[in-house]
Amino acid sequence: MQDEKKAADAIAREARRTAAAGVLFAVLWTALGFGLAEVDVTVAGFPLWAITSTVGVLIVGAVLAVYLACTAEDVPLDDRHGEGAAR
Repeated sequence: MQDEKKAADAIAREARRTAAAGVLFAVLWTALGFGLAEVDVTVAGFPLWAITSTVGVLIVGAVLAVYLACTAEDVPLDDRHGEGAAR
């Protein structure tokens, strides 16, 4: 019973981290794309918002993916007898 509680807590932590990363990603994508739409700066002929909403978001996504991978915990998803989830 204690192992199941630990696994459920670890899964809940992973879900909270992933949800927070998703919200952060959406906020940063909005800020980098729409937030810079009024800025009159061009990079290689493209408006700044186009560069930041593509390359910037790619970098942000990669950083968040590395963070999630580094903070992930190994949670066994089968029962302690090795029978798997099906009964």
